[in-house]
Amino acid sequence: MAKKTATFKNEYTIDMAKLNKQPTNYTINGILLPIEKINGVDVTETPNLTKLFAERPAKRMIEQYPVLFPITNRDARTIIEYIASDGHALISLFPNADLDIHDQNWQEHLTMAALEDLRNTYDKRKKMFEGIRGALHALSKK
Repeated sequence: MAKKTATFKNEYTIDMAKLNKQPTNYTINGILLPIEKINGVDVTETPNLTKLFAERPAKRMIEQYPVLFPITNRDARTIIEYIASDGHALISLFPNADLDIHDQNWQEHLTMAALEDLRNTYDKRKKMFEGIRGALHALSKK
C-alpha cells in the first residue's frame, strides 16, 4: 500500500539502478533523473519518466548515494518538492539536506503544516547527514 503524501509536497524516488545503467542527461537547465515512484506510487505507465532537477544538488545526491543508502535506505534517493496550492514548485529538499529554491517567495505560499513538515524533514536529514560527515569527506577525497 502506498504511503499517503500531503497535498503540499511531491516525493520523487529516483531510480538509481536505471541511473547507473544509462548516461546522465545534463541540460542547460539541470539534470534529468529517472523517476521510480511519485508519492509512493510506482511509475508504471511511463517507465522512462524523468524529471529535471538542479544540477549541483542532484549531482551531490548521486555522488553521496553509496554512503547514504546503507544508513537511510529509500531516503537516500528521495527528493521532496514542496508545492504551492496551484501546483508550482517552491523548494526542493534533497537527501543530504541540500535545498533548491524555485520561487524566491516560497515561504509566502506554504501553509503552516507545510512549513512545519519542511522544517522537521530538513532537521532530520541535516542531523543524519552531520552524523556521517566523516565518511562523506573521505569519499570526496577519492
